Amino acid sequence: MSANRQQVVDYFEGTRWDYRHLWRSEKAGALHFGFYDRRIRNHVTALRRMTGYLASVVGITPEDRIMDAGCGIGGCAIRIADHFGCRATGVNITPFQVAAAREAAHRAGVDGLVEFVEADFTDTGLPDASHTVVWALESVVHVDDKEAFVREAHRVLAPGGRLMIAEYLVREDPAPTPAQEEELATWCRGWAMPGLLTAGEYERLLHKQGFEDVRIVDISPYVAPSLHRLRWLVRLLGPTAPAFRRLGVLAPVPADNLIASAAQIRMFDAGAWRYQVVTARKPAEPAAGTPGDAVPPGHTPAEPTR
Repeated sequence: MSANRQQVVDYFEGTRWDYRHLWRSEKAGALHFGFYDRRIRNHVTALRRMTGYLASVVGITPEDRIMDAGCGIGGCAIRIADHFGCRATGVNITPFQVAAAREAAHRAGVDGLVEFVEADFTDTGLPDASHTVVWALESVVHVDDKEAFVREAHRVLAPGGRLMIAEYLVREDPAPTPAQEEELATWCRGWAMPGLLTAGEYERLLHKQGFEDVRIVDISPYVAPSLHRLRWLVRLLGPTAPAFRRLGVLAPVPADNLIASAAQIRMFDAGAWRYQVVTARKPAEPAAGTPGDAVPPGHTPAEPTR
């Protein structure tokens, strides 16, 4: 992540107010999109539900040791540790988020199970084969060298360990038009994302680094209500963003964040990208009952909401 590390830190520093007050990040412990099923219509509940859904996809058990790559303010690692009793390590380059995650873990009473380290998740310094799950929720999009992340995930995982990446994947066939490419670039610039991959690019990258059992599931219909909330915020605040940025009323980062969000929504409506979950496994002789088989969308395992 080194080439754009400061851009990522600046983005999350500059949008701290936005996430806290408009996305309710502190209440939910989440900076990501939510997962909505038939039972869920509440924004904060959906944000927390995403953790439960992805935990079912990757098959978390009490015996697991999770590395949360780009852990934000720690909500996923904390909820997983609290629910399953397993250990987790959150890795993040943004200092205020690491501090917030540590405080949240203490309040939740899981600071004996969870640790948070300020480090680049493409070069964590963690021991080889020290974790059974690498979890990356809307974080690899901020990495300029995605192969470096996949290589590090493979190194950190024990044999048979599982990798889960949930993020935005660009349509492969047909490829986005030049106009759509420009819209996607506007989104990426505003959200400090060097670029997005297609499903095929991810599959090839994972196989190259030695992963097997690569699966990719599109969960866009379950994430779309979060985009509806973002659409409402953009409609409310977006029209003023360019003018306020020029006048200095709105700082560049939050202004560009709104402009980028509008481009993101337009490209979702155009089908240029989808929200997908990528899972893979580091090779090993599987033991009987080894967890981790992908769960189809619509599966709704129990998940704590505290």
